[in-house]
Amino acid sequence: MAVYETMFILQPELESEAEEELMKNLQAVLQRLGGEITKTDDWGKRKLAYAINKFTEGHYYVLQFTGSHEIVPELEHFFRVNDAVIRFIIVREDE
Repeated sequence: MAVYETMFILQPELESEAEEELMKNLQAVLQRLGGEITKTDDWGKRKLAYAINKFTEGHYYVLQFTGSHEIVPELEHFFRVNDAVIRFIIVREDE
């Protein structure tokens, strides 16, 4: 299994319940595909370098997870269809 890291930015005005629901759904997607979250970092709200969809701030999260290569397209789809996600990136870490 490969080790991946994803950083995503959520809309700053999201309620904490909505953020928790998104994190539960994200974990469910990973578990359904045989992945596992190994580390979660909540960086909190930060100012964006430039406005994205008229937002000047965002709530940053960094997740480290393990899984097969099939997880990446599913995770990209999850982020793209979720309106609360402003930006995301997924990278594979070197071993």
